[in-house]
Amino acid sequence: TMSYLRDLRSGSEVYLVGTAHISRKSADEVRSVIRSVKPDVVFVELCRARAEAMRAARSGARDDPAGALPEPLRQLLRSLGAPGDLGEKLLGAGLKAVYQLLRQFHGLDPGLEFKVAMDECDASGARLVLGDCDQDATIRALRDAIDLADVLKLLAGGGAADPAALDPELAALFQNADWRDPARAVETLKTRKATAAMAAAMRAQFPKVANAMLDQRDDVMTERLLEAARERGEEKIVAVVGMAHMDGIERRWGDAQGDGLGVTRIS
Repeated sequence: TMSYLRDLRSGSEVYLVGTAHISRKSADEVRSVIRSVKPDVVFVELCRARAEAMRAARSGARDDPAGALPEPLRQLLRSLGAPGDLGEKLLGAGLKAVYQLLRQFHGLDPGLEFKVAMDECDASGARLVLGDCDQDATIRALRDAIDLADVLKLLAGGGAADPAALDPELAALFQNADWRDPARAVETLKTRKATAAMAAAMRAQFPKVANAMLDQRDDVMTERLLEAARERGEEKIVAVVGMAHMDGIERRWGDAQGDGLGVTRIS
């Protein structure tokens, strides 16, 4: 999924690529776009801490124990008052399922497409821009937005959208998605319509969580993308973000240009 953004002030062009974070096809698409566009700048939905963690993991310098909770989730558990190892044992399995949903659709954990984007950026000599909120800031926002009762509510619902609240076409997609194979399920649901339905379901049930995971980050990423576009002017940028952020970034970009200008959806 891709959109073409143009900054009317600087003349810079942005190829905004929307991805699913565990989709190998998304990673392949990112590689193809970067090699075709030959951008001056590669913008990724990462903060510095997440980018450094990804590079460390890629180099083998970081070795997380098998089955360990991801660090952002451990931070969130601590902030919610879960009692250390006991909290992980009591809530770990269920929270991993919730975290998997957040990772797939909202980018709490880096995906393969970001690794590919950074590798291609390094190989091409383009400038890398890390456009996301600081991970600690996102954790703090989640801490303020969610409590353990919300986590258990998410867990009880399987972290998924309620099919009864969707139109029949989307309900069939969600019902047929096999989450025992997350990669295949994501490919099934990797459309703007399905992603928007997931975001709408989260907004309806957990509006503060949606604000922390989507709205606040869309604000920051759009601002940083505009800064990258205007820093030197008349540059080509490939921006790689989770598909759930595309609508918000496009809307904010159009507002910055005036009257929704400067945004063209390609696919």
